[in-house]
Amino acid sequence: MKNGLVALNVILLIAVGVLFYLHFSSRRTNAITEKKSGQKDYADKTASQDGCKIAYFEMDSVAANFEKAKEMKNELEKKEDRINEEMGRLQNTYQQKFVFLQQHGSTMTNAQVESAKAELTQLEQGIKDTKASLDQEYNNYYVQAQQEILSMIRKFCGEYNKDKRYAIIVSNEPGLIFYKDSTMDITKDLLKGLNEMYVKKKAAKKEKEK
Repeated sequence: MKNGLVALNVILLIAVGVLFYLHFSSRRTNAITEKKSGQKDYADKTASQDGCKIAYFEMDSVAANFEKAKEMKNELEKKEDRINEEMGRLQNTYQQKFVFLQQHGSTMTNAQVESAKAELTQLEQGIKDTKASLDQEYNNYYVQAQQEILSMIRKFCGEYNKDKRYAIIVSNEPGLIFYKDSTMDITKDLLKGLNEMYVKKKAAKKEKEK
């Protein structure tokens, strides 16, 4: 009986040893598999990120060197000067009539005073209407020119990226991007393409107007 118990204990010890081996061997195998799987996922993710190229262009440079943008800036400055000149003229006229009424109101008849006041009211309203009209003209031109520039940029980028070398093309403005790879800068190509496109567009417009 005693020998039987000893034999049984030996068998149990062997069984327990086998179970421990299988348990830890399985955990080690799973750990290695998970590690390899994680490395593969990371490699796949890195490869995917490397394949997502982002190009950029400097918007300040476009504003300074694209002919259409320079023309827009010059035209806006002319419109601003016109607004300031016209508003200055109307305000001077109003001020002169207002001062005249103050200085001579006491010697004028009631009818003359009322007429002068009505004229001032009309002038004041005219100033507001003129300012609103000139501002609207200014804003309309700005929006139209801005949309034309953006449309040309989109068109160029579409043609430039026909080979799908870039996943994204963005404009960079001061303070927007904190790090950039200069090899992804397409500003020079963009400006060359935009100016060539604009020259053709102006030539076609002149030809159409003949």
